[in-house]
Amino acid sequence: MLPKSVLFYWSKGAETRRKMLRIINTREEKGEPSFLNVIASELGITHAAAKKHLDLLVEEGYIEQINPGGKPVYLRLTEKGKEVIEEFLREG
Repeated sequence: MLPKSVLFYWSKGAETRRKMLRIINTREEKGEPSFLNVIASELGITHAAAKKHLDLLVEEGYIEQINPGGKPVYLRLTEKGKEVIEEFLREG
């Protein structure tokens, strides 16, 4: 398991992973589904690049796939993901 500081602050791609969590959180607050292709589009990155970040966030327990293997890939934050979003909000 990667330390949160490495995953979200010090490693290459940390900013993208923070943005992914924020996008999913915002969509959940609006009652909108979070699909990988929509998140990739909002971030301005390829589907493949978004998938690499997604896989890491799923592996570390911040995001879960609602429909594993489904198309499109439907995502939501886990409790751990919601906790880190709260931390981001406190930091500004």
